[in-house]
Formats: sequence, C-alpha cells, structure tokens
Amino acid sequence: MEITASRHRTLPCAACGRAAAEIALLPAAITGASPWHTRDRLERTDFLGTITKFGATQTLLALYEAIEQGNFAAAASLDSDFVAFHCRDCGQVYCDTCWRLSPPVFDDGHYAYTLGACPRGHEHIVDA
Repeated sequence: MEITASRHRTLPCAACGRAAAEIALLPAAITGASPWHTRDRLERTDFLGTITKFGATQTLLALYEAIEQGNFAAAASLDSDFVAFHCRDCGQVYCDTCWRLSPPVFDDGHYAYTLGACPRGHEHIVDA
C-alpha cells in the first residue's frame, strides 16, 4: 500500500486551546525541500519540537488514523513516545506549555528521559 496524499490533524490542548500537536502523514515525493522527501513519514510538530517517524506504510497509516480518531490507546500501542502529549490517566491532550516538565534525567551522562505532569497532576514520561 502506498500513501498517495498528505493528511494533517491539529490537536488542541484541553487546558489552553492552543495546538498541542500537529500530526502530518506525508507521502514520499520525487522532489521536495525536506531531506526526507523520498520516504513516507509521519511528523509530529508543536509538542517538544519536531519528531519524524519512518516505517512501514501500514504502521504509519494505522498510527495516524488512531490519532485522528482519538484512539490514543491504539496509538500508544504502536508508538507511545509519538503520542506523549496525551495523558493516559485523564484521557486529555495537552500542549508542552501546560505540561509541567521536570529537568531531564540522565543515566551515566547520557540523556534518558524527561518527566512531565499534566495539568491534573498525572506524571508520565513525555520524551524518551
């Protein structure tokens, strides 16, 4: 299966209303400005910078559609880091400004993860 058209979804923050994350399913193209234009990809922007996920088209499409439908349990089963903007305890989507971020955790001098607490106080790893 081939991704033939781009698809985009902006998810608003449940606390402040600004964009919590923008998700874009992007097909490979012959030309383009991105260094990754020749590969199908899923991009997440707004939440803690830009994340680009490459993989099998079926997996990218399944992850995008789970997010689009608000099925974050299914999305997390495919890639929990990609949907870290979603608090699995209260079921809400929050922007990186509304998450209270802790200092990064390091293991033997190497970055390990960052914890965040959603506006309701639920703590989760938001970047690994």
